[in-house]
Amino acid sequence: MKTQINKKTWTPTKEFLPLILGKELGEELEEKEIAKLELFERGLANELNKNDTIEQAIAKIVKMALAAEFGASLVASRGAKGMIETITRGIMGDSQLRKQALIIVDRFAHA
Repeated sequence: MKTQINKKTWTPTKEFLPLILGKELGEELEEKEIAKLELFERGLANELNKNDTIEQAIAKIVKMALAAEFGASLVASRGAKGMIETITRGIMGDSQLRKQALIIVDRFAHA
């Protein structure tokens, strides 16, 4: 059964949704994809803090994305730290990805 994103919830920007799901904004999402996105959003709401540096916040986004997609055990594994640091540096070094990450931080960070 396919469902569409509920219009009352946060809808990612047109640049962000294809990045995380590989789909355009108007396409239908499977329940499993919606569950992953909701898990990602809940994790960000709990973890992101307005006092985080940009690099700390992006690292948290990367961790939440990996945990939502592949499970928390991947993030907790020994080799994950280097992978998270590499992805974080990649995002920090690309202006478009950094801008998208800052939009996410602005949306989910709490005081």
